[in-house]
Amino acid sequence: MRILAFSDTHGRLPSLDPTGIDRLMIAGDITPPFLVSLAEQRLWLENDFYPWIEDLGIPSFLVLGNHDYVADFQPPPNLRYGVAGIFDDVLLFSGTPKVADMAWEEDEETLAKNLQVILESQENTPEIWLTHSPPWGVCDGQEEIPGYHNGSRALLAAIKVCQPRLLICGHIHIGAGHGRIGRTEVYNVSIQDRESPWSGLPVIIEI
Repeated sequence: MRILAFSDTHGRLPSLDPTGIDRLMIAGDITPPFLVSLAEQRLWLENDFYPWIEDLGIPSFLVLGNHDYVADFQPPPNLRYGVAGIFDDVLLFSGTPKVADMAWEEDEETLAKNLQVILESQENTPEIWLTHSPPWGVCDGQEEIPGYHNGSRALLAAIKVCQPRLLICGHIHIGAGHGRIGRTEVYNVSIQDRESPWSGLPVIIEI
């Protein structure tokens, strides 16, 4: 399976070639940062995001980020989206460690409980997880700034237990890159403005 993945475009919709791609994965923060009302975000989704997704014509998955407040929209047929749950064979989880009063931010205890509810609802854990937050200590900025962490401890603990094959995340822009937790491949696919191998380019992941 070839997956095209990105996150944290904040209103930018990259030009993509879906040829040979089986799935598109978006790890949140898609809406423009200057659209602060639910009505404004809905209009952007309907007028800009929906046509862009439909034109790609490939199965797509979106987990909402802490800048994406609208959770009750009607997506195009080729898009699965959510805040917390399993959609087809992908676990989606928007829960992000609390920093400010933004969307889907919770304390770590609540994040752990919410993850447990999702995981206990299924006999088998999905092999692909799409989250907004990275796990604590992996692709969460500590590689760039020693001692800096902004990932989720609850997510790290769940990954260590469940060991999915792949985790795709975003949220912490300086954490963009690749890491590993046991057998779990971790990709922070935040699109950045600075010069880096990840800057401005969606990532192709093969599993």
